[in-house]
Amino acid sequence: MNVRQFVFHDHQEVFFITSAAILSGFALRPDSTILPIVATLSLLLVYSPFLFRHDNNRIFRIALTTTSLAVGTSLPRLRASQEALSTPGASITALLCSSLVLSSFTVSALYISTKISTRVTSPISQATIFPAVWATLWCTISYISPVGHLSTWSVADNTDAYGWIAPLLGPTGKDWITGAWAIVVSQAIGRWYIGPEDDEDLLDVHTTQRNAHNNSTITSALALFLVFLTIPSFIFPSLPLPISAIDKSTPLTVGCALPTYQRYNNHVLTLDDYIRESDKIRSFGAKIILWPEGAVVFHSTTERQDAFREITQRIRGPYVGVSFEETISDPADPTGRKSLTRTGLAILSHNSAEPHQIYYKRHLVPGKSFSYMSLCLC
Repeated sequence: MNVRQFVFHDHQEVFFITSAAILSGFALRPDSTILPIVATLSLLLVYSPFLFRHDNNRIFRIALTTTSLAVGTSLPRLRASQEALSTPGASITALLCSSLVLSSFTVSALYISTKISTRVTSPISQATIFPAVWATLWCTISYISPVGHLSTWSVADNTDAYGWIAPLLGPTGKDWITGAWAIVVSQAIGRWYIGPEDDEDLLDVHTTQRNAHNNSTITSALALFLVFLTIPSFIFPSLPLPISAIDKSTPLTVGCALPTYQRYNNHVLTLDDYIRESDKIRSFGAKIILWPEGAVVFHSTTERQDAFREITQRIRGPYVGVSFEETISDPADPTGRKSLTRTGLAILSHNSAEPHQIYYKRHLVPGKSFSYMSLCLC
């Protein structure tokens, strides 16, 4: 059986949509590298002329592709997300909704780049439109999103030949490289698909494949440029360079106060337990001592101030990062009957009667009560 006939004609939708769902599951793993993302985008770029073709089934194809990508990207995070909210059902629903939004952005980037590439004649423009759209999209999303690049299709693992670029250009530079490699691979597949065909009708239908065939020289130059960018990593294996010379840096010892049940015999740790544990760590020379997130709970401003005063009096020497939860009156309720709970971090020391700094979370992350050891801020 002819492979091109099987993939592009007989089972086109089934092959591309199923493959995209499978590949996207590898692309958005927490430890994903550039390879699965490039593979996913290359497949989607090859499918784009078919996906956005004007016919009666276009809306259905787009919706099905977006949904398949959402399902595929949700699978690697399914187990970790089951306990994010109060019930597993709500957690899975939230995960699918967020994945659906991200998949919609991905499909939108494909649509924009596909439509623009059919309207420009410059070979260089056709080869660089998608990388530019792809990098701009996720740069914008990461800027708007409260969790930054955690909510994007950016490369999670930067330990590759392009790792030296990250400190210079940031994640946006890696996104551009990812999109550029996807163009190179997809156009190579497009040239294989066209092959020796001379059917003009076929070429009219698949304009993107025809342009890729005619602009193979530009694509080859782009591939050589991307390979060239990997050379510094092989010549200088120590890249990326440190921000400053090691002899100019100041060592800083940080300790985490993690009271154990065996030592204090308390299932619910108290303020005194954390103070005593911090005093033990102080004897080892720690300059900063961090407490786990939400280590202590305060029910009033007076209680918080009294606790801060006790901490500064009993722990002398290091700075103490006290993570706490406190209940305050809801500013939006004029009657003062409603309350809010917020999480904060205060930097204390015996050198100052007042906290050096108090920071309150602006965007709370949904979650349940986990072991304090897994939530230690250090």
